[in-house]
Amino acid sequence: MRAARAWIVRLSGLFANRRRDNDLADELEKHLEMHMDDNLRAGMVPGEARRQALLKLGGVEQTKENYRDRRNLPWRRAMRVDPMVAQRYE
Repeated sequence: MRAARAWIVRLSGLFANRRRDNDLADELEKHLEMHMDDNLRAGMVPGEARRQALLKLGGVEQTKENYRDRRNLPWRRAMRVDPMVAQRYE
């Protein structure tokens, strides 16, 4: 029952991707701003504060991609990597 519920949630997530992407972008921007504020309070100039915040965050686009990979259905991820592996999920 728990597995079926997980699949339903993942399938419904396919239709909410744009909203989730926007929410993720907003969340990452808030974290970036918090790190920048910390850096500015520590005495960094604004450009360096932003650069260090990006380094600490691990890169915005990479973080988004990692999140997207984790929320995808396993068979979709497998198809991108190896079509033969994807046959196991059919």
